[in-house]
Amino acid sequence: MATTEIEIVAADGSSNYENDLEKHNTVSTIHKNIPIEDDYEGKPTQEELDTLRRVPGTLPIIAYMICLIEFCERASYYGVQPLISNYVNRPMPEGGNGWGAPPRGSQKTGGALGLGQSTSNAVTQSFSMLAYALPLLFGWLADAKTGRFKLICWGVLVFGVAHVLMVVAGAKNLLADGSTKAPFFLSVYILAIGSGMFKPNVSPLLLDQVSNTKPMIKVLKTGERVIEDPEATTERVMLWFYLVINIGGFMGVATAYSEKYIGWWLAFVIPLILYLPLPFLLWFLRKRLILHPPGGSDLPNVFRVLGVCLRRGGFKKIGRHGFWDLAKPSNIAAAGLEGAYKIEWNDQFVEDVRRTFQGTGIFCFFPIQYLNDNGLGSAANFLSTMLRTDGVPNDVISNFNSLSIIAAAPLLNYGLYPTLRRFNIHYGPIARITTGLAMSTMGGVAYTVLNYYAYKMSPCGDYGSSDCNVGTGVANISIWFLAIPFAIGGISELFVNVPAYGIAYSRAPVNMRGLVSAINLFSTAVAYIIGLACSSVITDPYLTWVFGGPAIAGGVLTIVFYITFRHIDSEETVFSQRETIEATPADDSSSQVGEKALPAYSEEKKN
Repeated sequence: MATTEIEIVAADGSSNYENDLEKHNTVSTIHKNIPIEDDYEGKPTQEELDTLRRVPGTLPIIAYMICLIEFCERASYYGVQPLISNYVNRPMPEGGNGWGAPPRGSQKTGGALGLGQSTSNAVTQSFSMLAYALPLLFGWLADAKTGRFKLICWGVLVFGVAHVLMVVAGAKNLLADGSTKAPFFLSVYILAIGSGMFKPNVSPLLLDQVSNTKPMIKVLKTGERVIEDPEATTERVMLWFYLVINIGGFMGVATAYSEKYIGWWLAFVIPLILYLPLPFLLWFLRKRLILHPPGGSDLPNVFRVLGVCLRRGGFKKIGRHGFWDLAKPSNIAAAGLEGAYKIEWNDQFVEDVRRTFQGTGIFCFFPIQYLNDNGLGSAANFLSTMLRTDGVPNDVISNFNSLSIIAAAPLLNYGLYPTLRRFNIHYGPIARITTGLAMSTMGGVAYTVLNYYAYKMSPCGDYGSSDCNVGTGVANISIWFLAIPFAIGGISELFVNVPAYGIAYSRAPVNMRGLVSAINLFSTAVAYIIGLACSSVITDPYLTWVFGGPAIAGGVLTIVFYITFRHIDSEETVFSQRETIEATPADDSSSQVGEKALPAYSEEKKN
């Protein structure tokens, strides 16, 4: 690719880019803004950016339709996920109905394979690890080769195969002779592959439908002049997205009660029924979506940029001011090194790379939130087996995680966040994530305290979760107390995961949005990898420390996170832009919009 010597010119016509960038990266107590590319209709002045109230933009109807697709997929996924532990861990209950349900009125839980805690933990953790690690492959594949929509469709097809096999694993005759291992384990891991294909592409596809990615002046019916803010718009659409995820997740209540009172066949049929609308919804939307064709991945250039920075600055320069500037064509030209490197990017691409690495640094703190939110490995499920159920399925309590999100999301979307914006208080993504990390730590403390007393009051002492048959077999503590840490953890997700979606989309180079979204998801896979590595100790008598260790680490890392990234809240949200060069009519089967990179600073050739 031939290179052109360019000068980076700011939107106001000045060329003192480095001084402007340094000035606008200075931490301030007010909501700081950075220059916005080029003039456009409705562009706010710097004074208006600093003083006017910010509001979210209007969401297109198609965005809500994508949320409905996400609901169906997550409902079918989370309808299965909580069942895996009991199916693998517990044997077929004596005196049950033959479908895996325990005798009515007993404190027993459903079971099937009876392979024990360690195997159960290994299966649940490896399943979830694959579901959150495989998006790295499929996110890159969608960016570079297939496009997002096509890979989503393939993922839905794989989902269907998995659900059919899982229904087979609930057959009474197979449960009776112990031959359900093959169909069950095949279905579990095929489901993980389908999720890996679907998950990294649906949130970028949703945000692709929100076309306004620049702050714009808007006059309300009251006459008030406000700024339609892309950060507020992203926040609102992703809160809706996360809400429907957890409405889908709440379907696990139905499958848990089915497992407890009817048997595995109904518990597995319900997720299949929830899955069935997916193919029809995708068929309906295929000609109505804004679809960006795969444009090849920017990943090779990312590594080239990093290589130039390391060659010029060395490892000692990593993390210091000016490290990424070393790969900017303007910096290389000023140093007289034009022929020393093969340059296939502009200065703005380097800024996007810097912001991407900054975002992935943020994601590195997310595994501790997940460990305190859900417990390490299957520890929370094991804790639930030590508590008095009084007819409640032990795995239904985990759904309070989703229930708390369903209750809190509208309060944040239409209560707290609009109120803060009305008073011009900027509650930025880092402040929100810090809040979420602190809340998840509180949830971890609650798990620890509850497990301590469960051991203390269990008739089997520190071995209370190991199929205790002494007396009632459980501690005289209601299982409903376990709803407290699950609810705290659920609300913490709204403060952590929702901003993370926006960070993954807005800070990534255009042709890496699927991959960066996958890196965000991979932070959850790391938590599952930790759980898998700790399988041998996630058992009696160590469960109190299994909860307590992450809680201590979470408290420390919350402070480290805020100190490290708090300056980001003083930056204006900027999206990597594309300029539309060809629009295909809505009735065309491809429904794609061809695009090319649009830098945030205009480029002028030097004479």
